[in-house]
Order: sequence, then C-alpha cells, then structure tokens
Amino acid sequence: KSASTRTSSLRGGDTARPLANMLWRLARYLNISTISFLSGSWFFPRQLLPYSTAFAFGTRTTMSPARPTSAETTWPDYLQRNGDCGTVQLAKLFPPLTSTSHKGSHGRIAVLGGNEKYTGAPYYAANAALHCGVDLATVFCASEASVPIKCYSPELMVQAIYSIDVLDGIHSEEQNLLDELRQYEQTNANLLTNELHEEDVLQTMEMLEHSDEKQHILAQQELNTDDRIDTITYKLEKMKKIGEELDQVRSRRDALIMDAVKSVTEMFPALHAICIGPGMGRHPVVFCVVEKVILSAMESKLAITLDADALYMMSLPEYRQLLEKLMQYGRCVLTPNVMELRRLAAVLDNTDKNTASIVIKKGASDVITKGPFEIQCAQEGGLKRSGGIGDVLAGTTTAFMAWNSILYDNDSAEGQERLFAAWTACCAVKTATKLAFGKRRRALSALDVIGNLPEVLDNMERDVNKTGS
Repeated sequence: KSASTRTSSLRGGDTARPLANMLWRLARYLNISTISFLSGSWFFPRQLLPYSTAFAFGTRTTMSPARPTSAETTWPDYLQRNGDCGTVQLAKLFPPLTSTSHKGSHGRIAVLGGNEKYTGAPYYAANAALHCGVDLATVFCASEASVPIKCYSPELMVQAIYSIDVLDGIHSEEQNLLDELRQYEQTNANLLTNELHEEDVLQTMEMLEHSDEKQHILAQQELNTDDRIDTITYKLEKMKKIGEELDQVRSRRDALIMDAVKSVTEMFPALHAICIGPGMGRHPVVFCVVEKVILSAMESKLAITLDADALYMMSLPEYRQLLEKLMQYGRCVLTPNVMELRRLAAVLDNTDKNTASIVIKKGASDVITKGPFEIQCAQEGGLKRSGGIGDVLAGTTTAFMAWNSILYDNDSAEGQERLFAAWTACCAVKTATKLAFGKRRRALSALDVIGNLPEVLDNMERDVNKTGS
C-alpha cells in the first residue's frame, strides 16, 4: 500500500497504528472479540480494551465504547483492518450470481426525473445503476425528455408520466384566475369600507334646512348607495364564477397529478429502490407529484434515494413536514452537495442527530451519516469534477440500496448495513472517477466514470470473496 494511502487513512499519526494492531492481534488470538465497524461497540472486556472504534481506525476522534463511531477510511484499509470481522458486512453487499438467477434477481430500480432541459441527469443515474449490476432500470420523466433518453440507451425503459407544456398551461391558468379573484376581493373590500360614517351624514343634514338642496343631496346619496350595492352584487357574482372556474382548473390539475403518481406507484411492487430528483426541474406541479410518490414509497417500504431538485424541493418551507418524515425513514438516502445541505439545514434545525435516514454529504471526502453515526470515505478520486458525477453517485447508491433490500429482510435489516452500503457506493464512485481521470485527464466526463464502474465493482466483489475465503 502506498504511503499516501496510509497517511490519508490514519490521519491520527503513526503512533496509533502499532497499538491498535497489537490489540487486534491479541484479541483474535484469544478468540474473545468481535468488532463491528459500524455499530460503534467493542465486545472486548473493558479491562482489556477501553478504547474506541474510532481510535482503532487511527482517527483523531476519541469516544467511549458506548458512543457511536466516527471513522475515516478507504476500501483497502477496511479490508486490511477488519479481516474476518468485516466479512459479515461484505457478504451482504452484492447479491450472488447463480445459475438459478433470473431477470430482476439482482435489482430493479427506477429514476424519477428529467424534463425538456435536463435529459442527461436521469440517464446518468439509471445507466450507472445498470453498470453497477442491477438488472432493470426504468426512467419516469416528462414527455419532452422521453425521446432523447430513449435514444441515449436501448437498455433503459423510459415512460413519460406528464407533459411540462400541459402542466405549464394548467399552472398559468390557475395563477391568472387567482390574481383576478384577489383583485375583485380587494375592490369589494374598498367599496364596503367607503360608506359615509353615520355621524358625518347627521352633521351634514343638521346644517341644511328643508330645502331643494337638501332633497337633492338625499336623492343623490340614495342613488350612490344603489349603484354601490349593484357594483358589489356584480362583483360577488363574478367572484363566484371565477371560483367555479378555479375549481375546474384545479380538478384537471389534480387529475394530471394522480395519473402521473399512478404511473409510478403501480410499479412499486416490482421495484427494489427508486431514485428521485436527477434532472427533475422545479415545476410546482411536479413537486406535487413527487410528494405523493414519496409518501406512497414510504408506505410501500421502498428504498428511496433523493438527489438534486428533490433536495431543493425538500428545502422549501411547504415541504418541511415531508422532510421531517423522510429524516425518520430508515430506507431513505439523501445525497446533498454543500449548497443543498446548507438549504436543508436552514429549514431543519438538526439534520444529523436522532434521524433514521442516511445523509451522504458530498465533497473531497464524502461524509456519510445516520443519526449520530458517521463514516468518512477517504477514497481518492480524480482531479476533474465534471457535471453528472453526482447523478452517477445517486444511481450507484440506488443500486446498493436495491441490493440491500434483496439481501436483507426489510423488517429486520438494521440501518447500519445500509450505512455501510452507502459508504461502499461512495468508495466505488471515487475509485471509478480516479480510474477515469487517469485515462481521460481534463477530458473526463460522467460517461467515463460510468464506463469504469463495472471494473471497480468486479474488483470489489473479488475482494469480498477473498476476504470470506
């Protein structure tokens, strides 16, 4: 192993490693220990090893044995440091390839995203999942994006579930009616408050004697009142008519939303995981579709990966309640970059503590958290950060979440296995990016990263088999 890899993985100095290795070998020799990389617990006698898991990995963080772990490591370091004790997690990363496997045995995933402007993002995510090894990938998108995505790859199943042009028309019609309704409400309010005060009328009448002028003023006042009543009545009738038209528009909008939701959710029984957000756009009606899809996915106990525009949607105040539900959903993975994480933190006081979902904070070293648990992916990546690599990570993460759903009983699987799977996905993409950069240098693109995923995943699976043998 290179010196640079050792330096990046230890981080706490070379003094920690000899002691950790000595304790590890002693415990294995005595056959009294089992170390779980993710649980943060040491099953050593306290008098033998009062050290934390984080210390064993050479990080600067020190914790008591009962506290969650915070560790930074790479895939090779994990294999070397854990040995047989890592086999439990490794064995449940990849579904085995057997002669009895059938189409779909190794994962069926879907991607919800893609509009007339962004057609590459959902393609990258779905194609990355296929190159990781899932069997089937479906893209649910706007009709304006369906033909381009179909032309990108014959391996993807592409289904248009709504038209952005139609949604634009419905949304504009609704907004125009709402604006008109507000104008009538304001003018009626002005008319109702524009009456002469009773005291002012009495004072005026006292100043006048019984004369033609007084009779003229009274008659004019009566006419003005009648006109005002007629105007208010007309406007109220107009407001009622606008309200009826608004109800009709909203009924058509809701029908479009439910048709789109049904197109996605009726496939849930056949899916192992869904990725929502790549290239989705920020149309308010699409957000309504996504909200219902997410709630239905949670009811179906489907693994969910949220990325890109879906994360922007979650940062909006009107979807804060939905975000809070997702943060307590153990089968959800969020993949925010720095800006997206900042938006989420602005609407949610604490996105890290006491949560069941997994958050992958993308950066030079990806930080993967699940409540108080944290792992850092110190795997070295390429030096070129091109557009679409985040979508590749979203698709790769979705593939690993699909495999987790296959390998574990949804009702009994602990979230720490999902945390480990999410960390492995980050390692895979970082490694593929480094390989692609070595070949393409400045010309690197997301497609180059996807092209290296099969080799990376094959090598990782070979590592698993070697560790278990």
